[in-house]
Formats: sequence, structure tokens, C-alpha cells
Amino acid sequence: MSIYGLKSVLRIPERILFGTGTIGELGDLIKDYGNKVLLVYGGRSLVESGIYERVADIFKKHSFGFTENGGISHDPDELQVTGAVGLAMKSKPDVIVGIGGGSVIDAAKAASIIATNGGEVKDYWEGRAFTKPSIPYIAVPTTSGTGAEITKNAVISSRDRTFKKSIRSELMIPNIALVDPELTVNMPADVTVDTGLDALIQNLEAFVSKNAGPITDTLAHRGIELSARYLLKAVEKPDNLEAREALSLTSLYGGITLANAGLGLAHGLAHPLGIRYGIPHGRACALTMAKVIEHNYDARKQKYDEVARLLNTGPKDAAAAFAEFINRLGLSTKLGEYGVRREDIPAIVEYSKGGSRRYNPVDHSDETVAEILEDLM
Repeated sequence: MSIYGLKSVLRIPERILFGTGTIGELGDLIKDYGNKVLLVYGGRSLVESGIYERVADIFKKHSFGFTENGGISHDPDELQVTGAVGLAMKSKPDVIVGIGGGSVIDAAKAASIIATNGGEVKDYWEGRAFTKPSIPYIAVPTTSGTGAEITKNAVISSRDRTFKKSIRSELMIPNIALVDPELTVNMPADVTVDTGLDALIQNLEAFVSKNAGPITDTLAHRGIELSARYLLKAVEKPDNLEAREALSLTSLYGGITLANAGLGLAHGLAHPLGIRYGIPHGRACALTMAKVIEHNYDARKQKYDEVARLLNTGPKDAAAAFAEFINRLGLSTKLGEYGVRREDIPAIVEYSKGGSRRYNPVDHSDETVAEILEDLM
């Protein structure tokens, strides 16, 4: 069998609406479900950007009754999800609209399904299954990186913030993903970098995943190419709409590819690095990516050589090409500079197990993972 015959399965929202200015269609999308809305969002940045006012105007224009759940933080924890669940059960919305970065979208996603299934986040961490559909949910990203508007999981932190872990079910996939690149124009440079790296590495790891197939490969290839061409441009010129549109596409492709092909070791390590040291997720992925490429290279030579060509930073070796890409963004990959200590390595390895590591193209022992981290100190 050739590579074109490999199995590909796509699990995506019922509808994906992509395009600059499509936020104007939110009201019509909501009307398909009713007129009572629970709006879940973060906080100040949504207000300062003017996006909150635009959404509120849409709600007023259509005479929607809406309840607000603001204040969702970066890396939302169990308590924030529990609060959103309580509000959903009290207000009984026809539809939930989650608008913000991946953390907001994940918190709203978790609330939408726990409200109908009962229990708490920890119950689903411990293996309880979701059996009932979620409250209808429209996900509207304001960053271009996580792909959370596509996926069937929500990453939630423990209440003591010692770990974060996904709850997951195909019943959690948003009904509608509305992706309007215009909503990302006001992202600060550091958020642009961190979310942009997340999207790039989602596509990169899905491209070489054990579960990759011809459909996800096509999207991942284009996502890597657009990231390489436009991420630095968006950092240097934040109001460059073409760059924002390209990065929003990259994020969308990354969400589809990760949800259907899986990721790899860099993403597996990013979770403990993020929760223990406060490193933004995309940056945490980037810290280990070059070393992970070195470890995986022999199993995916042709694909990694193509990655190097797409990154277009000079080196023909993918690990060196990625390292140069990170260098151009002004980032250090020395873990010690982020507060990581050598004595922390066993705990990082332990908390990275499962999830994304399963799809890494090369099997790896805990000792190998520890060596990768040692090399980055």
C-alpha cells in the first residue's frame, strides 16, 4: 500500500465558518439554536480590543437574552469550570458561545458537556464516560494557535495547579467553529509568538505522527508552510491582515490535524513544563522540538527534510532549521532560563506520559526523554 492509501478519519465540528468579517454572522448562527445564550470569555483583553462590544451589539440586535461568565484565566482550573457549569445549569441557555483563546474555549467546552452529564472534572479524569450530548456550543477563537475550536478535548488544571490534564469525548466537539482572522489583529507580540508556535508544532508533529494520513498530511504541510512564511511578519507588523489570515488558517489546520492524527513528544513534554514553570504552551512545545526532531529523524527522513525546506531558514537539516526559526523569534531553548532544575527532570518525565507521546513516530523510554531534557539545561 502506498502512502496515499493510508487510513484517514476526520472528526470535526458540524460547521466550520472561516473568513475575515465572519463574526458578523454570529447572530444568525445562534438563532439556529434559540435566543438564550451563555457567553464565556476571559476578561480585559476582550474588552480592550473592542471584540466584547461587537459581540454584545450582535446580541442586542437580535434581542438575545444572555448570561455572562467572564474571567476565565490562562490554564483554567477545576473550580472555574465548576462555576461555569453552575451558571449553565441555572441559566439554561439554548447555546453556549465561548470566545477567546484556547483556555476560554476549553473551559466553555468542558462546561457545555458537564452541565448535561453531571459530576465534576475529576470524575472524568478518573474515567467516567460522557454519554449525553453537550449544550450546543459555538467556539470563536481570538488567537491563532491552539485549534481548540476543532478538538474533542479540554485541558483543565487541577485546583491546586500541580498538573493539568484533558477530559475528552467526541460529544465535546463544538457544533460550530467560527474563525475570523480579524479578531486576532490585536494580539500582543508575545501571544502571537506563543500561539503561532503552538500551531506550527501541532502541524509539524501531526505530519510525522504514527497516525498521519494523506488528508491530515495535506493540511499539516500547508500549515507548516504558512507558519514559516507569516509568523515573523505578524510579530513585526501586528496589523498585517494577510499575516493574521494566514496564521488563522494555520491554527485551523493544526486543530484538524492534531485532532485526527495525534501529536508527539514535544507536546507531551509541554504540559508539565507549562504547569510547573508557567511557560506558555506554544513556547513550551518549541523548547524541546529541535531535540525531538533529532531523536525522530531516522523514522521520518523524507518528511523531516520537507519540513526543513518549508521552514526555509537555511539549514537542510530539520532540527537545525527549526532551531534557526526559534532563534529568529528571539527565544532561548535553555530550560534553566525558565526555572527548570536538573533535579526536576524525573517529575517532568513522569507527568509527560500518555496522551501526545503515544503518537510520536519513534518509541522512547523515560531515560531517553530525560536525556533530551538534560541536553537542554
